[in-house]
Amino acid sequence: MTRQFAVTAGVLAFAAGSVASAVFDVPTGVAFGTPSSSPAAIAEVGAGGENVSHATVTEEQTLESKSVIQKDPTALKGTRKILSQGGDGTQLVTYDVTYVDGVEVSRVESVSVVTSPATNEVIKVGTLVIPATTPAQQGTNRGIGQSMASSMYGWTGDQWACLDTLWMHESGWRHTAQNKSSGAYGIPQALPGSKMAKYGDDWMTNPATQIKWGLAYIKGRYGNPCNGWSHFVTVGWY
Repeated sequence: MTRQFAVTAGVLAFAAGSVASAVFDVPTGVAFGTPSSSPAAIAEVGAGGENVSHATVTEEQTLESKSVIQKDPTALKGTRKILSQGGDGTQLVTYDVTYVDGVEVSRVESVSVVTSPATNEVIKVGTLVIPATTPAQQGTNRGIGQSMASSMYGWTGDQWACLDTLWMHESGWRHTAQNKSSGAYGIPQALPGSKMAKYGDDWMTNPATQIKWGLAYIKGRYGNPCNGWSHFVTVGWY
């Protein structure tokens, strides 16, 4: 966006046998000076008798912000997060303008000053690609879950059956399971998945880290897996 707000101009008119002077303002803007104080506001008569005038024009222009992409190898591919918002800036640009019979024919930039710098929008884009959980890994994950549930909380028998059923519904024991709608992730479908970082930075790829978080979550919120499964059956989530 450009906004013109200042113009100075002068015209020197020649008559036969004598010289007369006149001053006029170019239609756009407000005069900053006078011909006597501004050497740039001098006019002449062209070879064909046309009036040639020169003026100094200052405009306010918009400096558009840009988007800067930062790749994040620790975030899943396709995920995007805005780290900082951007904003447009402004600058003042002064031109030396030439008019012929009141019509602009050329302009040359003489100086520019940034009055408010633009700030760029910074976006973090994930590039991490995690191979999908294989059927063999699903079985291994389930075995790890059964062992940890028993050793950490004594959940065997019916409690293990409830936990197995709950997480089979939630993720199929896939440690790479991701709900594209909500963003929930992993075997226990933590929302957001980053909650599991409490138990390890490898929460996106390590089933044991996910299971440890999930067991603690169930213990703290429902007391045991069967209570968690009962809640799931009632409302569709736990």
